[in-house]
Amino acid sequence: MKASKDYIAMWFDVRKELGISDAMSIGPMNKSSGEIQWNTFSHSKMDGIGGIATILREQGYPCYNLPQSGEKSEPSSWQIYKLNKLDKKEKKRNNITYTPSKTIRWKNNYPCSNDNAADIVNTCFDKETTLQIKRNAKKNRVAFSTFLVWTLNKAIAENLIDGNQNYYWFYPVNLRGAISLSSDTSNYSSGITICLNNYITPKQLQQEIKNKIKLKEHWSTWKLAHIGKLVGKPGIRYLYNSLSKKNFYAGSFSYLGSWPLQGEKNPAENKEEVWVSCGIGTKNYPVSTGIMEWHGQLTLGLKLHPMICQDVALTEKCLNDWKNNLIEDKNHNEFI
Repeated sequence: MKASKDYIAMWFDVRKELGISDAMSIGPMNKSSGEIQWNTFSHSKMDGIGGIATILREQGYPCYNLPQSGEKSEPSSWQIYKLNKLDKKEKKRNNITYTPSKTIRWKNNYPCSNDNAADIVNTCFDKETTLQIKRNAKKNRVAFSTFLVWTLNKAIAENLIDGNQNYYWFYPVNLRGAISLSSDTSNYSSGITICLNNYITPKQLQQEIKNKIKLKEHWSTWKLAHIGKLVGKPGIRYLYNSLSKKNFYAGSFSYLGSWPLQGEKNPAENKEEVWVSCGIGTKNYPVSTGIMEWHGQLTLGLKLHPMICQDVALTEKCLNDWKNNLIEDKNHNEFI
């Protein structure tokens, strides 16, 4: 298939002009020493799934059929408009008129440049503990991915966020299968912005995610990201500079799924290592994550932008609290 112009890349190119790297990190970690052989790839060229597939293919993993979306086609702008119109009517009937602004108060705000380089901390769980975490998700009556982001948010809220408030996270949605690009490793990732607070329950969070998916917000995000077709790179530069001054989120939830892909002739498992990852991070998305399973072992990666953290000990504390939240055997919906 002939490659079309990559309008997603325009946004990352504009950020790079401002000194913001788009390098995502992934690699094998020795479980005993914690040593990681990092590989990086440019998000302007591929998304997280595309990046790990590219790197694994170089190491003999076929990665033939990359994870697909449950949707089969892209909805029209008219369909999305009608869904949002119905949602506004429903909220009006229920007297729901308040929409939190996309701002967030951190306990600390340090002066720093746009450079998003910071220490990445990683950890992993064995197969048995990973299964226990999945049972904990079921005990809380939510999807595994919902439980992962809920426990992350709890750790970040307790350590970094100033008081009780409403704020947003970026939650990715894979569009492979619903759209077709020049390569299966291209940028197929879109997403939704989910509104959380310090005291949200897992079930409340799952309902928030379901509502946003139902409204097809991920498709609105996708269409808006391609506005470069109309305004070109100068327009994207203007839009990014404008939006980055008023839209601030807790961070991005980067969940890459389970690897290696099942049913393929993969190399034999090296029981001494697991693969770990971490996303990019900016002042507008200062908490970066990397979550994946490697041969049934959950791995976590966490990076905090220098704007909110300048001591890796705090990053390690957040990661440790996230781990403890995952393995805590408790129903956190019991009071609703």
